[in-house]
Formats: sequence, C-alpha cells, structure tokens
Amino acid sequence: MFDIGFAELTLIFIIGLVVLGPERLPTVARTIGHWLGRARSTFNNLKNELEREAVTKDMRERMEKQMREMGLDEDSIREARESLLSPEQIAKARQPAEQVENRIKPDSPQDQTRND
Repeated sequence: MFDIGFAELTLIFIIGLVVLGPERLPTVARTIGHWLGRARSTFNNLKNELEREAVTKDMRERMEKQMREMGLDEDSIREARESLLSPEQIAKARQPAEQVENRIKPDSPQDQTRND
C-alpha cells in the first residue's frame, strides 16, 4: 500500500518513542494497527464488490448481445411468459383428460374371459 522501508519505520518509531514515551507507545501502535487493518479490510471489500459488479455488467452485456442475435427482446420474453399457463390452470386442464383415460382403459382380464 505505502512504500515505506525499514529506515522510515525506524525513524517513525524513534520519533514516536520520544514524543509519546515508552508507556503510551505500545497502546498507540496497537490502535494505529487496528485502524489500518480496518481500513485495509474496507478497501479490499470495496475492491471485491467493484470487481463483482464489473463481471455482472459484462455478463449482462453478453446476454443482451446474444438475445439480440437470436432476435429476442424483453417484450417478446414477457409476452411468452404471460402466455404460459399457471400451475392451477395446468391441473385443471389435466383433470378431464385423466377422467377420460379412466373411462377408455380396457376391461380387466376377468371381464374379457366373460365376453368369450
């Protein structure tokens, strides 16, 4: 993140030791380390979120391009979805067909022997 070498860190430590004293320096160093860690974590989370958003945007653009190549648009997809039957309508449409199948089924083998 920052380009700080060993010499710069040593100089900062000596100045901090002189200004703060040996009693307060560890507490201040710990607090600074804590805040730097939180800042780094926040920065990494923001960076990851931006990368995810860029990937999502790229995938959305690819999908829209492929849909245009196929001749599909949002309106045609919406119309197709609205034309589909609901689960209740499907169940209602199947009921009469199942009743008709039950009436058409061949007789049991016992019934066939009686007819012969």
